[in-house]
Amino acid sequence: MSDNRPIGVLDSGLGGLTVVKEVIRQMPNEDVVFIGDEARMPYGVKTHDQIIAYTREMVQYLISQNVKIIIYGCNTATANALQTMRSEFTIPMIGVIEPGSQEASKVTKTDHIGIIATESTINSKSYNQTIHEINPKITSLGVPAQKFVSFVETDTADSAEAKQNIEETLKPFKDNEFDTLILGCTHFPMLKKQINGFLPNTKLVDPAVATVTVAKNYLTKNAALTTQPKRVLKLHATADIKEFSRLAKRWLQTDIDEINLVNIGGNDERNHNSN
Repeated sequence: MSDNRPIGVLDSGLGGLTVVKEVIRQMPNEDVVFIGDEARMPYGVKTHDQIIAYTREMVQYLISQNVKIIIYGCNTATANALQTMRSEFTIPMIGVIEPGSQEASKVTKTDHIGIIATESTINSKSYNQTIHEINPKITSLGVPAQKFVSFVETDTADSAEAKQNIEETLKPFKDNEFDTLILGCTHFPMLKKQINGFLPNTKLVDPAVATVTVAKNYLTKNAALTTQPKRVLKLHATADIKEFSRLAKRWLQTDIDEINLVNIGGNDERNHNSN
């Protein structure tokens, strides 16, 4: 038994490409369809209901692309919309928060875990609650790092402004018992170098790694891995296709079969191939 349909990955922007990269690493033969909602990012400052509505449109889009499973490459969408989407759709969906929390709980030696994420993810307390359920002895502290998203999206992570903002944001985790930091937004692994520069001894947990492992185990258990020898990788974004394309190529460092601009809020699908 096998299932040669693609794996779907959704995100509010570029960040979900860290999940795509991990899918390619762990499941190199699987086809992947990615949708990044560049037109409406950042999700982290939107209302709960807006995030649910936007996520629903991305889920519907991926279902129209005939995917077999959907991985949420977005912590904000996981925190706000995953439960609702699971009640509305039958397709298997995996979010980043539980696998990321499990991994961090295993890694910490001091039982002190920091979380950086968007305002919406931090306010939802999803990570804190999940970590508490895994191990009530662990102290967790969430700090919003909303600006980090724009440093990635605008490719300004090495600017003086970014350096200052990163140091100010991460101060609560400096020189204390916090030995582990969850990168609670899929954009943030792209800032690992800068974060480690300020917190050299802190173990950074990228939830994408554990999430893709969970997805792989699910597909393996259900005999739904592909048997095809070569993958097809399709990336779709709802805006800023030129910049998205440039950063996607640089970040993924692999052959991309197509990069298209799509409109998921309406029906006029505009197709701009930029290979």
